[in-house]
Amino acid sequence: MYKLNFNFLNRYGDMLIEGMKTTLLIVLGCLVIGFLLGTVLALCRQSHNKLVKGIATIFVDILRNTPFLVQLFFFYYGLPVLGIQTGAISTAIIALGINTSAQNCEIIRSGLMAVKKEYYECAAALGYGKVQTLQLFVLPIAFRLAFKSLVNNFINLVLTSSVCFSITVVETMGAAKIIVGRTSRPFEIYLLILLCYCIFTYIISFLAKLVDKKIHIVL
Repeated sequence: MYKLNFNFLNRYGDMLIEGMKTTLLIVLGCLVIGFLLGTVLALCRQSHNKLVKGIATIFVDILRNTPFLVQLFFFYYGLPVLGIQTGAISTAIIALGINTSAQNCEIIRSGLMAVKKEYYECAAALGYGKVQTLQLFVLPIAFRLAFKSLVNNFINLVLTSSVCFSITVVETMGAAKIIVGRTSRPFEIYLLILLCYCIFTYIISFLAKLVDKKIHIVL
């Protein structure tokens, strides 16, 4: 009968913790890039300028219809051919941030489309310009409407970050593979990794529900 043995943590626990820190760094970097770029793309797709709208649409379609692993390899192995050099972690953050921006774009755009015309009319009646209306009224409402979906996308971002080990990034999954190679205890290590990801995403979901109760609005 197979006996569980977690003694490897005495020797490799620090490596696993460092891997989790790297995962957190990647996720936070991707969160910022994905949110900001996603917002810009959503605004571009709502633009009345056909050229701007067309470019944003093509960009989003390419990202949504190609595998993330291919995009990651393109950034890591393809761009150096053009003389663009980045480190493995930087590449992971940029590639995953750009990838998630496409999903965020559609989510935020749905929030923008849900904002009623009355808000625009009220803002105009109060003397606000288009940019001020967007900053002070439309975007805050759109973000609050899109909050749940953005959180779900963030959770997916956390899980997708595990693919980054394929370009030599020693994040959680990368550290796990190294430890498996040195200890030959795949069952215990991957079980531990499963639990870590599960607990992390559960905490995010729990906190998101608390925040959503505070910011929830009904149009």
